[in-house]
Amino acid sequence: MTTTAQRLTVFRYCRWRFLRFRRSWTDTRADRVPSWSRLYLRVYLRLLFLVLLTAAVPLLALCWALSFAVVLHALSPAVHVAPVLGVLGVLLGAPALAAWGWMRPVWLDLVMVRERAIDFTGGRFNTRARESHSVIIGPLARTLNALAQRMERLIAAQRDLTNGISHELRTPLARIRFALESLREPSSAQEHASALESIGADVTELDELIDMSLTYARLEYSSLQSNLEPTTVATWFDSQVRDATLLYDDREIVRQVNIDPSLRVIMDRRLMSYAMRNLLRNASRYARARIVVGLSVRHGNVHIFVEDDGDGVPESERLRIFDAFVRLDRNTGGYGLGLAITQQVLRAHKGRIEATEPQILGGARFELSWPAKGVVERGR
Repeated sequence: MTTTAQRLTVFRYCRWRFLRFRRSWTDTRADRVPSWSRLYLRVYLRLLFLVLLTAAVPLLALCWALSFAVVLHALSPAVHVAPVLGVLGVLLGAPALAAWGWMRPVWLDLVMVRERAIDFTGGRFNTRARESHSVIIGPLARTLNALAQRMERLIAAQRDLTNGISHELRTPLARIRFALESLREPSSAQEHASALESIGADVTELDELIDMSLTYARLEYSSLQSNLEPTTVATWFDSQVRDATLLYDDREIVRQVNIDPSLRVIMDRRLMSYAMRNLLRNASRYARARIVVGLSVRHGNVHIFVEDDGDGVPESERLRIFDAFVRLDRNTGGYGLGLAITQQVLRAHKGRIEATEPQILGGARFELSWPAKGVVERGR
């Protein structure tokens, strides 16, 4: 490369830097690229103003107390070029270094957060903002990461829900299609009635699938704690067990209650009843003859367990069964949404549910608990 070409390249580079600097100062669009030079200069000028103000206030106070002539006469022997230049260098350089050391880390964090926000806008929720120890940017970065994690989980839940529903719809739709073919040319009145009965059962199954899918989606996308109300836990628990005894009269349901009958806790009665019915329905499907249901308060949490005398849940499957559309035994019916919905209900109450080792009957045991901090009454 010749000397002329090198000079031309340097000139063009300097011109580009100048135009970019000028554009960063004159661009007023809402989506303009942030300017480090603009931020730095603003912070520097403010710090310089504070330094000059700090130096000027004592000097003005002396002039007010002793008169300007006396102060000027006292300072005149020290007024030389070298000391003045040194003082000016300190006054101008100290704010520059302070502004750089103070704002440069903040600026880098801001640029990082902006880049992650652009990634989230483009749908790349798998990226994460770098953790920052700054008291200004740190909480913002953590909030962005939590938002990305929430959105990533919602997208995955939506994908699983869509895939699961499409898979579960195939069987009843195929049966309905087969029944409709039979209705076109029925061989007998009995076949006609059987086809109609089959269509009715499949429509009921589809309606139940849609209802459970909508419930799961609502719990996944929102907390649904708008109906929190004081509830007498023992009374509510007895009603759930009584209803299950009537529905599953071929199973012996034993209740174990170790709680103050007047204890009242704030909870969403409708959602918690839904979760309790799911557990009791699952227990009735897999139990051979007996189900034990217990209620107690432990370490400030309302604790409920449901245990049956069935085959139980393998330890390797105790986490997976809470995923949507997961069924260990497809011969017992259902859609694999009951435990997923129950888990969402407990999350909405800041609680948890887990499959644990059996302690009484040797089958499957599910334990759910949520904080009893909302106790509003006792002995009343």
